[in-house]
Amino acid sequence: MTTIGPSIDALPKRHDALLVLDVDEVVLHFIAPFCELLAEHGAQLHFESFRLTGNVRSLSTGAAVSGHELDRITDLLYTEQVERQRPVAGVAEALSELRESADIVFLTAMTPHYYAQRRTLLDQHGLTDPMIATERSKGGLLAEMRQRWKGPIVFVDDLPPNLEGARRSAPDIHLVHLMANREFRAHLPSMPKGTARADNWSEAAGLIQRLLAG
Repeated sequence: MTTIGPSIDALPKRHDALLVLDVDEVVLHFIAPFCELLAEHGAQLHFESFRLTGNVRSLSTGAAVSGHELDRITDLLYTEQVERQRPVAGVAEALSELRESADIVFLTAMTPHYYAQRRTLLDQHGLTDPMIATERSKGGLLAEMRQRWKGPIVFVDDLPPNLEGARRSAPDIHLVHLMANREFRAHLPSMPKGTARADNWSEAAGLIQRLLAG
């Protein structure tokens, strides 16, 4: 499984506490630009359940768009992400303050092939913290990070399965759910026990600060 970015041992360490952030729908909008791209290809996402497959349908025929075509459009979004994806409101301001309390690492399951584009995009918006793009389980990487950071660790993700994997691999870290897109929130599956939830970065910033404070 491919991983691109600094190794765990090479990550800068200034604090005992660590904040690990998923990128899509936590730091950068994904669903909104994805829907715009779908419209350009004659399709629309219907928010009927917590998945893309089966919910993306042709505007002309109403037929579900195949998984292969969804993968192709997702790859196109990642190829063009510098032009299409934008930071979630309030994230830059929140991270500017949180850097005073914790080290920050971006951990994305985006196909690592697009690492350079995402690094450029984040840097353009002043989000210069180190990033790891991986096909591995996020939980496994978080368990490795726990070996270096002995203070509180907070992991923020929009997908409950990723939070669940983190809970299994690193049971003592704090979990926070944040999803920028409102439409999908109504269909969220259950969260791991003890997961904190925030609807935006205004809520998340204070919540994370309290968790980092122990």
